Amino acid sequence: MELHCPTGISPRWDLSGHDSKDEDRRLADLHYRDVAEYAVGLNTSAGWTLDADGRVRSVHTDPMPLAQVERVEPNEHIGGVEWGMEALANRAAEGADALHAILLDLPKSYAAWIATQSAEIVGLDSTRRRETAEKLVHAMRKAEGRIAEGIALLHKDDRARLAFRAMNEAVARAARQRNAGPGGDPASERPPAWRPFQLAFVLLNLAGLADKQHSDREIVDLLFFPTGGGKTEAYLGLAAWTIAHRRLSNSGKLGAGVAVLMRYTLRLLTLDQLSRAAGVICALELMRSEPAWQEGAKRLLASSC
Repeated sequence: MELHCPTGISPRWDLSGHDSKDEDRRLADLHYRDVAEYAVGLNTSAGWTLDADGRVRSVHTDPMPLAQVERVEPNEHIGGVEWGMEALANRAAEGADALHAILLDLPKSYAAWIATQSAEIVGLDSTRRRETAEKLVHAMRKAEGRIAEGIALLHKDDRARLAFRAMNEAVARAARQRNAGPGGDPASERPPAWRPFQLAFVLLNLAGLADKQHSDREIVDLLFFPTGGGKTEAYLGLAAWTIAHRRLSNSGKLGAGVAVLMRYTLRLLTLDQLSRAAGVICALELMRSEPAWQEGAKRLLASSC
C-alpha cells in the first residue's frame, strides 16, 4: 500500500520517543536525532521515498525492510594505557606501581571525552533531549569513578592484583590456543589485547566484586555491542578474575563451589560460549598446577597472615 501527500511530509516528534515517558525511547530519540522518521507501520514496516528537493511525498508499507548497520570500531589509540593482556600480566607481576602507571590514563582519557560530550548538550534542539543527555553524562561520570576505583583497588590490594594478573594470563592463553586451532602453534599467534570497553568493563566491576558490602552490588551492567564486538571476552575476563580472587581470598571449601552462572537461549550460541569459557577455565586450571603460580600464591598468602 502506498500513500501520497502533494505538499510533503515532515518528520514528527510524536512518532519518535521524543515525548515518551519511556527512558529507552527517549535515549533512542537522542542518539538517532539526525535520522528522520516519516512513518511507522502496524504489523508491518513502513518506508518512504525522498524526493530530489529533500521532501517526502509518499510512504508505503514494507514487508521486507532493509537497514545498513554501521560497524563499531574501538578507539585503540588512547595514549598511556596498555591493552596487551600479557603485558598487563607482566606489569602486575612487577608490582603495584608498575601496573598503576599503565592504567591511570584510562579514566583520565574517559573524563576528557565526557567533557566534550557535556559541552554539546547546550546545542541540542529541545529541553527533553538536553535532559536525557544530562542523565547520560551523569551516568558516564559514575562509570568513570568506578573505573578509577577498580584501578585503586589493584594498586592497594595484593590479592586483587594477583587475580588481575591471573585473569590476563588465562584469557591470553585461551585466545592464543583458540586462534591457533587444532595442531597450530599458540606461541606464533599475535599477542592478545583488550579493546578499551572490555578493559574498562573489567575495571569498573572489580570493587563491587571484591567487597560484599559494596553499593555496586545493586547495579546490573549490560554490555550492548553488535555480534563480534567482544562482549564474550569482557565477561570471561571478569569471570576469570572472580574465580582467581575467590580462591586467593578463601582457603579450602570456602574457595570452592559455584562462582559464575552462565545462561544462553540459543543452542548454537551455547555451544560456542561453552567452548570459549572452557578454554579460560582450562587455562586457569593449568596455571594453578604450575610451580611458579603456586609459589606466587603461597608468598601472597604468607605475607597477609
